[in-house]
Amino acid sequence: MNFRHIIISASVVAVGLFSVNAIKKGEPKDTVDKRKFIVSITEVKEGGPPKKGVEDEFEFKSGKFFSQFLMDKFDVKWVKYEMTKDSTYTDEDQNENHWSEVELSTTDATDQTIILKCLVDNFDISGEIKVTKKDKLKKKYEFSGKEKPKKK
Repeated sequence: MNFRHIIISASVVAVGLFSVNAIKKGEPKDTVDKRKFIVSITEVKEGGPPKKGVEDEFEFKSGKFFSQFLMDKFDVKWVKYEMTKDSTYTDEDQNENHWSEVELSTTDATDQTIILKCLVDNFDISGEIKVTKKDKLKKKYEFSGKEKPKKK
């Protein structure tokens, strides 16, 4: 009888732990988590005409950010991001909208730092990418785009 109670108790605890993990795993961690955006990235040069934009996909997942453009150009893989602002507002049509600001930075072995700041306003995204070395600006990019539609 005592062994039977131990088995039942262990089973109840195990089922409870599995169900708690399953529930938490599916929920987004913040307002940009599990979202993908299609963006156009344009290099900004002082005194020169803007170049043609490059299309890319920004992905936010589990507190990290990924961009194929940053991977190809600067060998930047998944980088942790920080949510600096997260709020809601009501527009002139009385619709509630969500506004988030995200920042991230990473430095490689050659002391080159990539800083990305973006603003997500509902389904739109915009921002800038700065590449610096020894605190001097080497390159600057601007981007804007929309959230990628989710498959049903």
